Amino acid sequence: MDLAYLARNAASAERARSRILRSGFTISGHKIWTDEEDLVCRIFYPDYFAIRQILDTRSKKAIQTRCQRLGLVPPRQSWRWSARQQLRKLYPEARKEELCEVFPGVDWRKIQSAARYYGYRRKKKPYKITGIISLDQSRSRCYDIGWTMRDFDEEAGTKRYFQTRGYRSKYPNFRAINRGVRALGGSLEIRWDEQR
Repeated sequence: MDLAYLARNAASAERARSRILRSGFTISGHKIWTDEEDLVCRIFYPDYFAIRQILDTRSKKAIQTRCQRLGLVPPRQSWRWSARQQLRKLYPEARKEELCEVFPGVDWRKIQSAARYYGYRRKKKPYKITGIISLDQSRSRCYDIGWTMRDFDEEAGTKRYFQTRGYRSKYPNFRAINRGVRALGGSLEIRWDEQR
């Protein structure tokens, strides 16, 4: 590529720029943005309706693009391959604060929506401890094998006992708990303390 070719192109570009500044219109016929229009965008930024009322010759899309060019709109998080991989590794178990530190400037709701879009899920928290040993062991076993309380009720045939927190009553239903333990492949037994 010779220098004469590059010099011709540079001169042509300079002539086009000077023509745009003289006429006030781009080569494609759009009006160039003035300092007054930029000032209106800076003053009324979040309210696009007010900006459109003042700048009635500009379309909504043109105003949005101009606000992005002026740096008024926060930059969008680009979910490229490396960011997606980082999100995939951290999202199941990392705390909300840790994820916000890894992706600075990105709102928590946007991180959640990106994770939902790519199919990443948070790891389910273990079931709460009830204080009834046999029930707590059954619930931890359900968590280990990936059963929900609905699955537990269906397999045990206890209607909605485990789903509706019937176990929180003053007197737990040991018949239902026994059926649940058997559904999990275990057995409920009593052990006496030998020291007493």
